[in-house]
Amino acid sequence: MKNATLHIEIHLSIRALTMFFLKTWRASVFGVYGYLNFTRNGFLEHSKKFQPEDMQMRIEGKNCIVTGANSGIGFATAEGLASRGGTVYLVCRNKERGEAALSKIQSSTGNQNVHLEICDLSSISEIKSFASRFSSKDVPVHVLVNNAGVLEQKRVTTSEGFELNFAVNVLGNYATTELMLPLLEKAAPDARVITVSSGGMYTAPLTSDLQMSSDGNFDGLEQYARNKRVQVALTEKWPDMYKNKGIGFYSMHPGWAETPGVAKSLPGFNKSSFICCPFPHNKCTAGFREISELVKRVRTQLYGWLYSLKRSWYLVVSTLIGLKHLNT
Repeated sequence: MKNATLHIEIHLSIRALTMFFLKTWRASVFGVYGYLNFTRNGFLEHSKKFQPEDMQMRIEGKNCIVTGANSGIGFATAEGLASRGGTVYLVCRNKERGEAALSKIQSSTGNQNVHLEICDLSSISEIKSFASRFSSKDVPVHVLVNNAGVLEQKRVTTSEGFELNFAVNVLGNYATTELMLPLLEKAAPDARVITVSSGGMYTAPLTSDLQMSSDGNFDGLEQYARNKRVQVALTEKWPDMYKNKGIGFYSMHPGWAETPGVAKSLPGFNKSSFICCPFPHNKCTAGFREISELVKRVRTQLYGWLYSLKRSWYLVVSTLIGLKHLNT
């Protein structure tokens, strides 16, 4: 009996040690790669390859939805699209902050075709209400930017029973995309969905414990990384599920940008000025390649570094929401 117990303990120790070294190796590789590509210097180096004519494209007549658009990357993206003549809908949780962002964008771009939609993306019921309201406009959606996200360090459960990070970062993006599919199809073949993910996904494996509840320990940063990994996995699955619909699905890493969200959630990281790329967006050019592709012919392919996804992942998320098809 003692030998069997010892054998089990040794086996568990080896497994734990292996996982530790694997996680350390993964984080180290990402850190080095990120330092070379996603820092201030990385953006300056990559910007040498940007084509000025792409940044000057006009998108009049294109309807664009940007979630989490009151600050940071979402605000910069919405402002950039508005400056190019697009009709932009800011989806924000807080009405006061949303109205402030709306006023700033209209003022800075001179584009009055910028509108505000209030929706808490941690709530499936609110997302369904928003989608219903928006669908009544009966306008094609050419661009959906799934930018809204949260990094809550402590476990918080929504009124619908979901862990908050997972509710916003995964379910919120998933539900918004699924419910907007009919309007995206109206814009085919020029429709595209862009999900703002994060390089943090490299530090986390795909797991069935989507709400980080199996062992009782909660790590907000780890959960955020898991969420971002699932985002990219879903982005890879959508083209398979909706091929021939004329919708392009893209995932992108915005780089290590200095935003209000980073300042709040990761103050230590945010203070690393040599790492973070500052806003405004004309210095950061977050998602340049994806945004510059918005008015080009749709191509169902992915930018970035993607991981394969089994169909079961899609079904897991659908089951958690409680609806196989949200738009029925």
